[in-house]
Amino acid sequence: MCAPWFAPCILIRARAMTDDEFQHIKEEEKNHLRAQKRLQRTLEALKQRTEGEGVVQQMKRGAARLLDETESLVDALRRTVVQDQARFEVALDDERPEADALREAEEALREERAEALVRRMKAEEEKAARSRPSISEDDKASDERPDSPPAQEGPDKTIGRMGDLRSEES
Repeated sequence: MCAPWFAPCILIRARAMTDDEFQHIKEEEKNHLRAQKRLQRTLEALKQRTEGEGVVQQMKRGAARLLDETESLVDALRRTVVQDQARFEVALDDERPEADALREAEEALREERAEALVRRMKAEEEKAARSRPSISEDDKASDERPDSPPAQEGPDKTIGRMGDLRSEES
């Protein structure tokens, strides 16, 4: 080895190197640099992978926490729904006797109204029968007069064939 202050020694050695040796050293250096780049890429890939795995782990923990919170909320909601349903059913059970009593009262009122209507209709029918003039002998005589038109049987206005038959008779 040459001392650093003795630069000509290096030059001599460099001159003594052949082209093949130079190319060989150059190729080894290239291979070394390529290997170093591969290692750097591998290191970067590993860093990205670990970062990605870290993010995935954080997401898993967050999802598990969210799932736990959701389950607790759903459980609380289920308890509330069950309590409300129970209250509703108890309220319905309490209302049923009142509803039955109300239904019976409505039915009795309906029957009473129907009976009152029948009594009123009978009373009106009796009143109408009493207020109708009885056919007197004078009326019978006037019905037999030749100048009066013949008496029609049945009501003046009818629906259906009865009216058609009268028009054919005239």
